[in-house]
Amino acid sequence: MIIKKLAGQTMTYGLSTIIVKFINYMLTPYLTTILTTSEYGVQSYYYAIIPFGLTILTMGLETGYFRFAGKSETKEEREMLFSTVMTTVMSVAAFFFMAVLLFLNPIYEYTSTLSAGSKPIIVMCGALIAIDAVSAIPYARLRAEERTGRFLMTRVANVLINVFFCLFFYSVLPRVCHSPLFSWMWVENFGSGYVFVANLIASLATIAMLLPQFGGFRPRINKGLLKALLLFSLPLLISGLSGTANEFIDRQLLAILLPDEQKMSSVGIYSGVMKVAALMYLFIQMYRFAAEPLFLTNIKKDEFKAANAEAMKFFIIASAAIFLLITLYMDIFQYFIGPSYREGLRIVPILLLSNMMIGIYVNLSFWYKITEKTIFAVIISAAGLVVTIVLNLLLIPRLGYEGSAWARLGCETSMVVLSYLFNQKYYPIKYDLASAAFYLVTAGVLYGASVLLSPDSAVARLAINTVLLFIFAAIFFKKEKISPVAMLRGITDKIKKRR
Repeated sequence: MIIKKLAGQTMTYGLSTIIVKFINYMLTPYLTTILTTSEYGVQSYYYAIIPFGLTILTMGLETGYFRFAGKSETKEEREMLFSTVMTTVMSVAAFFFMAVLLFLNPIYEYTSTLSAGSKPIIVMCGALIAIDAVSAIPYARLRAEERTGRFLMTRVANVLINVFFCLFFYSVLPRVCHSPLFSWMWVENFGSGYVFVANLIASLATIAMLLPQFGGFRPRINKGLLKALLLFSLPLLISGLSGTANEFIDRQLLAILLPDEQKMSSVGIYSGVMKVAALMYLFIQMYRFAAEPLFLTNIKKDEFKAANAEAMKFFIIASAAIFLLITLYMDIFQYFIGPSYREGLRIVPILLLSNMMIGIYVNLSFWYKITEKTIFAVIISAAGLVVTIVLNLLLIPRLGYEGSAWARLGCETSMVVLSYLFNQKYYPIKYDLASAAFYLVTAGVLYGASVLLSPDSAVARLAINTVLLFIFAAIFFKKEKISPVAMLRGITDKIKKRR
C-alpha cells in the first residue's frame, strides 16, 4: 500500500518536476548556442554558488518543517510552526542580502581573478538566494499538505516566466534595443547577465503567487519550538552544506585549478554536458519530492523498513533503465547541447552513475531522519566532501573536467557505502542486494555490448541499441512477474480518473 502511494505521489510530483525541468532544460540547447562556452561557464559558476546560499539560509528547516508538521495536532500548532520557520528564514535572508551589498567590492575582486567578475550578476545572485530561500518554506507547506495542484501550477508558472524573459532578452531585445520603449533595458556585452535578470523576475513572481500560502502567518518565533527545530535541522544543515559542496564545488575547483584561458570554458562545457545526464537527476528529484513527506510524515515507523527496502529496489531498476536510455541513445541526446560543448559527451556515463548513487543515498538517508539520528548525515556528508576535494585536487590538473566527473562518482559512491554500513549497524534494513546487483550488472553488460557492437552508421547503432533496451525491459517484466499490458492499462485508468 505504501509503495503504491509512493509511486502515485512520485508520478504526481514527478509531473510537476518533469514539466518544470523539461521546460527549463529546453533553455540548454538555446543558451549553449547563444552563449560562448566561457559565458555559459560564468553563468554556471554563479549558479553553482546559489545552492550553497539556499542551504545556509533555509538551515535545514524545510525538512524540519515536514517532521514537525507531522507531529502538530491542531491548526494553531501548525500555524505557529509555519510562522516560526518563516520568520526565521526571512530574517536570515534579509541579513544575507545586506551582507552581499556590504561586501560587494571584495566579492567582485575575487571573482575577477577567476574571469567571472560582474557586480550586477553578484547582486542579482544574492537577491535570488534570498528570495528563493523565503519561497522554499511556502513550497514545503504545499508539499506537507499534499496540495499538489497549486504546487504544480506555481512551479510551472515560475519556469515559464523565466523562459519567456530569457527568450525576450536574447532574441527580441537586441532587435528592438534602439526603440525608446526598450533602450533602457539594453546593456551591451552583458553576456550571461540577462539569464539572471530573467530568473530574478520569475522568482519575484513566484513569491507573489505563493502569498496565499502565508495564511495564518504572523512575524513571530516560538523560542522553544525553534530550539527543537534547530536541534533537528542543524545537523541536516551541516550535511546539506557538505552535500551541496559535493554536488557543486567541482565548478569552483575547476575555476581555481585550471589555467586562465581554460577556466570558464571548461566550466561551461562541463556544466553543459551535465545537462545531458540531467534526466537521471530529474528522476531523483521527483522521487525525493514524493518520498520525503511520505516517509517523514505519513508513514508509521513499523512500516518504514519494508517500504524503504522495496522503494530502493524499484528505484535502482528505474535508474538502470534511465542510464541505458541515455547512453544507448546518445546519438539523439547529443543535440541537447550546442556543437562546441559536445567534446565533453564522453563523461556522460560517469555522470549518470554518479547521479544514480545520489538517488541511492537519498533512499538510504531516510532511516536516520525518521529515527532523528541526523548526526549521521553530518558524518557521511563530511566524508564525501573530503573525497570530493581530494579527488578533484588530484585529478583536475591531470584530466581537466573529466577528473571532476570521476571525483563526483567517487564521492557519491563513498557516501552510499558509508550510509549503508551505518544503517546495517544502527537501524538494519534488509535491502534486496541480490536484485540490485543483478539489474546493475545487467545494465552494465548491455551498455558494454552497445560499445562493442557500435557500427559507424548512426541508424544501425540506434537499431542495435533499441534491441538492447528492449532486452532490459523484457528481463525486468519476467523477473518481477509484471504484465506490461496490465501495467499500461493501470496507468491509462489513473489518467482517465484524474480527467
